[in-house]
Amino acid sequence: MDENLEPRHQSDRDAVGPHAIDDTPLEDSDAASSREAESLLDAYLADRFALPADVIGLKPDDDADDRASAGSGVARAGSPSGPGLDGLIPVQPMNLRALTSAEAELYWRALDDWVDWLRRDYGLGVAQVPPLWHRHAELRWELSALHTAWLASYDSEASALAPVAWHRELAESLRRLHDWIGQSGTTLAEDRPTQVTLWPGEPGYGTTGSWQDAAVTIPVVDRVVDFEAWLAGDLAARRAVEDQVRATLPTLAGRLAPRRRS
Repeated sequence: MDENLEPRHQSDRDAVGPHAIDDTPLEDSDAASSREAESLLDAYLADRFALPADVIGLKPDDDADDRASAGSGVARAGSPSGPGLDGLIPVQPMNLRALTSAEAELYWRALDDWVDWLRRDYGLGVAQVPPLWHRHAELRWELSALHTAWLASYDSEASALAPVAWHRELAESLRRLHDWIGQSGTTLAEDRPTQVTLWPGEPGYGTTGSWQDAAVTIPVVDRVVDFEAWLAGDLAARRAVEDQVRATLPTLAGRLAPRRRS
């Protein structure tokens, strides 16, 4: 409190220690407390009352984190579409090959939510973001990189020019997406797996069936159902690798050796 603000009660003037007794009647005490609150507010509005240093140091995200830890939901600073998963995604390049099954489930859902926002807000057609983009590795990598750049550009500590730079990257990214989608031939109604050229010596090289399999189309019936099916397969594959790694790790003092993250 500002030292120029004088005490409102006689008991405040007379108090000389922690055991001083306030004999102010209850009614007078309530009225005095109300006047004290008004005095503090007036002093604050007049810039005569400074907030504590620990309050001044708080950032908006700190308060959001407190609400999230109290069970009121996950804070999503800079989110395009309200409460969701982006607040849990670190602002760093994501190596999609190195994600654990637990990390992958969180990340794929956050990316799927963001891609849906992107194609709606920017009016992107199927030639730029097809419904089954998740089934194409080249599209997953491109959209993941674009998402990471977006998170960095709209971070609270980013430069004011960062969003402009991101939109330049968006234009380049959309051209690459268009080219890759044209090569695979995926459309709104059907999806065709990305064709991969087999090299001499690889299994299936030169066989007619292998080339035909790469061009088999899949009808797009329900995108959400297809995404969940694809996600389940991706997580199962990651868990299988994790189980294999755990089974071959040496034990140290009865405990598994710590896993080295790539």
